[in-house]
Amino acid sequence: MKKIYIPMIRYGDKDFDEAFLGWGFQNVEEQVQTGKNILNIIRRKDLNILDLGCGVGNYHRAWTEEGHKVTGVDFSETFIFLAGNTNPGVTYINENYYDVEYEAEFDLVTLIDIPLEDDDIARVAYNALKPGGSFVFQAANPKYQHARGPLTQNNRAWKENEDRTFLLTRNEYNEDIDRWEYEEWHLNIEKNEIEIEHSFARNLSYSRMVDILLSVGFASISFLDGSGRAYDTGSDTLSSYFCVAYKGEY
Repeated sequence: MKKIYIPMIRYGDKDFDEAFLGWGFQNVEEQVQTGKNILNIIRRKDLNILDLGCGVGNYHRAWTEEGHKVTGVDFSETFIFLAGNTNPGVTYINENYYDVEYEAEFDLVTLIDIPLEDDDIARVAYNALKPGGSFVFQAANPKYQHARGPLTQNNRAWKENEDRTFLLTRNEYNEDIDRWEYEEWHLNIEKNEIEIEHSFARNLSYSRMVDILLSVGFASISFLDGSGRAYDTGSDTLSSYFCVAYKGEY
């Protein structure tokens, strides 16, 4: 039986990106508030900010209004085009953020609504920062009380469709590599093929994130809520929190 593998998340694919615009960036006010929350954490004036995976740049409105200089990087040409039309004062670069090669140019590097998955992106951020700069990224709270549904529980399900095709879903946590794995297997007996849609996301522990950040050279690391207060890692009331890593001390 022929197997066809299709990633569910396909940033950079024009059709996927255009469809994503219809649902991925709709809560503009919330995204602008996220930008303001980061400024609550990094209380400095005249920042030079690098935003990795910037999307359509909704966060940037909060930053440019305060007079900060912003550079946004995203793999999606569709997102970058829209961001440039929305925020004409921002520099936008259509590139994979793993490939940027800045050296000590920015006061702040951000990774918003994207998990820290490996030391490669942490190293990109570290290299781009000036001494005394900050790397701020969001991390999902695995203990969030409203997230304890099917997508955060190991499960497999089988369904027969009306057209005599079959659907197998698999959602499991791979402890060996700290990764949630979600797959949909669409079986078509008549065509003798299986179409497999998949999505993977790493959900690193606090200690693993700290290990990664320290390994690339960051000097101190803290976990904070949107108001800049210390985050209680045992809390189940916040869906996400901010991790702040400093390159040296102020």
